[in-house]
Amino acid sequence: MEVWKPLSPLKTIESMNRQTNHHQKRRNRGFTLLEIVIALGLMGMLVGMIFRVARTSVQLSQMVVETQTVTMEKNAFFNLLKHHFENMPGNAIISLVSKDSRNGDVTRSLFTLTFQNVPMSFDWGDTPITAEAIELATVEQRDGFVDVILRFYDEKILADSDTRANDNLEPFAEITLIEDLWMCDCEVVDANSMEQFTEWDNDGKLPLQVKFYCRFEPSSDIVQQTFWVVSKENPEVFFRQVMQQNAVQIQTNSGQNGSNGDTIKLNNKINPALPPSGGTGQPRSTGENQ
Repeated sequence: MEVWKPLSPLKTIESMNRQTNHHQKRRNRGFTLLEIVIALGLMGMLVGMIFRVARTSVQLSQMVVETQTVTMEKNAFFNLLKHHFENMPGNAIISLVSKDSRNGDVTRSLFTLTFQNVPMSFDWGDTPITAEAIELATVEQRDGFVDVILRFYDEKILADSDTRANDNLEPFAEITLIEDLWMCDCEVVDANSMEQFTEWDNDGKLPLQVKFYCRFEPSSDIVQQTFWVVSKENPEVFFRQVMQQNAVQIQTNSGQNGSNGDTIKLNNKINPALPPSGGTGQPRSTGENQ
């Protein structure tokens, strides 16, 4: 049987020193290759996560900016149409023509809405554009989307009381209002029958409403906008009525003055005792009374 003998203090100190030296040697020896690889892998994962988060944030920011831009374009387009229909003069003429267009498997309707006698309706910015006639039309692009454009003419292209229709004129200016719509249709509402039409002939009568159906993306919902055509008095008709009323009043006044003169002459003939114009009104004395 072995008997445990306690170590002497000197041996205990030496043992502790050896352990301390062993740990110091391990620390001074540095990292192993496996430790470096693990550290680099963790660092790469951390950097990758940071880049993914940053890229996602940038993409979200771009999507928000694009959505806001599209929304602003839509609002500007519809506000321009609203401003036009609210400020359309009473002698304006409207004509709507629609046609079907086929691009591959997609069939859509294209329209041309023509306005005449609206020189300052589609006016914005610091430089006004005046025109005798304006066309609001949809044009199909090669990729299948459509653009909404404005064409300005310096001569009248619709028939009215003064001019005949002219279909051979070229616009002197063309502006694209909004691009890359999947579809944009137009209809007008008759004020008498309340029916909707895709064709509106130039018969001098304005529709009650003009409706637009727009789909901005193939998978998006249809956006409907209805604009009331404010009924205003035609300035040409108003001026013609005023001239006729003035002519009738002048004729009436002339007739009244002529009838008054005839009455005075007739009275003088019936009653010879009446003095001539400027007389005293007393009868002349005769020799019999003397």
